[in-house]
Amino acid sequence: MIDTAMLPFRRIFHPTDFSAADSTAFAHAVKLACLVQGELTMMHVDPTVGRKDFEDFPRIRPLLARWGVLPESSSKEDVAKLGVQIKRVRAVADKASVAILQQLTKHPTELLVLSTHQREGLARLTQQAVAEPLARGTHTRTLFVPAGVEGFVSAETGSTNLTRVLIPIPHKPHPQPAIDLAADLASTLGSEKVLFELVHLGKEADPPKFTKPERPGWSWETLVAKGDPVEWILAAGADFDVDLIAMMTEGHNSLFDMIRGSTTERVVRGARCPLLAIPS
Repeated sequence: MIDTAMLPFRRIFHPTDFSAADSTAFAHAVKLACLVQGELTMMHVDPTVGRKDFEDFPRIRPLLARWGVLPESSSKEDVAKLGVQIKRVRAVADKASVAILQQLTKHPTELLVLSTHQREGLARLTQQAVAEPLARGTHTRTLFVPAGVEGFVSAETGSTNLTRVLIPIPHKPHPQPAIDLAADLASTLGSEKVLFELVHLGKEADPPKFTKPERPGWSWETLVAKGDPVEWILAAGADFDVDLIAMMTEGHNSLFDMIRGSTTERVVRGARCPLLAIPS
């Protein structure tokens, strides 16, 4: 049974570059907006003055028609009847991240849904980054969806598949908000059988104390990580073929973090599934 009252957000924000690679993140944003009956704002930033119409924005009605949620001949009013409000914003700026941060300062959101193009080394330095600066600058819950992966929402059918969730368990910041939000998401998606893999990070022998939400069909396992936490998280995510990684984030705590990236940012660059980051 789907529980639409669980998730702690109603306002969802999704920047789009109109590319095919963005379609997976777009599908996740639309699905979540429908589930919570919330507000979905899409924003596009052009380096030069673009067209004034919004026809090039991702189309929501054809997507919902393909999913069988709306008929082929649906109208804007039909989308509104689903309880979903759609907003489109266009801006002209050289740096997309700066323009989007300005928009979010004026109109805060409760969940960012970002498409990530995973790059390392010179490619990461020479390409304009958007996802990581946005997540850092807004201090908002963020769902990172890597381009080229299906994620837990099928863009073709709208069906969901959340059966394995990986949650890193550090002593600081405390992992309870990540555990709770992952469980709330699974409940809202109607996931009846879910394995939550808890990866304890740190030198301490005992993991921090936390509460595990229990549901029929859900199970919890705990692993102890030794060595580089990022390598452990990515390896565990690949080995267990997880559908989602949910983790707390503190941002940059040192000069080393600023150069190399925080733990969350490094996981984002290597993960092959969506990552839900929750600010401490």
